[in-house]
Amino acid sequence: MEMPLSFLFGTVGSLAATPFKPDGTVGGIQYAAYIGLDALELAWVQGVRVGEMTCAAIKQAAAETGVALSVRAPNYINLNGDDEKLPRLRQYLIDATHYGNLAGATDIIFQPGTYFGHPADEVLKVTIPRFLSCVDELRASGNPVTLRPEISGKAAMLGSLTDVLAMVLAIPGRCPMY
Repeated sequence: MEMPLSFLFGTVGSLAATPFKPDGTVGGIQYAAYIGLDALELAWVQGVRVGEMTCAAIKQAAAETGVALSVRAPNYINLNGDDEKLPRLRQYLIDATHYGNLAGATDIIFQPGTYFGHPADEVLKVTIPRFLSCVDELRASGNPVTLRPEISGKAAMLGSLTDVLAMVLAIPGRCPMY
C-alpha cells in the first residue's frame, strides 16, 4: 500500500514576529499555528540548553496546536572526530535526541561530520558504525526519534547526497533530510 504524499510547512526557530507573551519556543509554536504553519524546527545548533520542564511545555504547546516538531542538532557533532574527542562530539547528538524526544520532536536533523581531507569512502567506514552505535543506544533507551543526516553543500563536510544515501542504505529505517 502506497503512503499518500504530504508536506508540512514551517520554519527553523520562532519567527521574528512572535509576540512576547508567551515568549520563547512555546510562543513560537503558538504563533506558527496562528499563521497557518504546520511545523517548527527547534534550532539547537549552538547546543541543547533546555531542561525537562521546558521540554514538557514545548511538547504541550505542540500537541495543543498540532504543530509538528523536529530538532536541528548542534553544529558541533562530528562522527569522524578523533577517538579522544568522540565521546563529547557524540554526546551532542545523544542530548539532542533525548531532549528532542521529551519536547515531542519526532526527527533529529544533524550534520554528521567533516572529511578532514580524507576520501568519502574512508570517512564513511568510520562514521557509519558510529552512527549505528548512536541509533542502537537510542533504541535501547526506548527513544523513538528518527535520526536524519543532513545533506550539506560544503565540500569539506560529510553530507553529499551520495554520503547520506550510503548512511541510509547501511542503517535500515533512516531517512535523509534535505
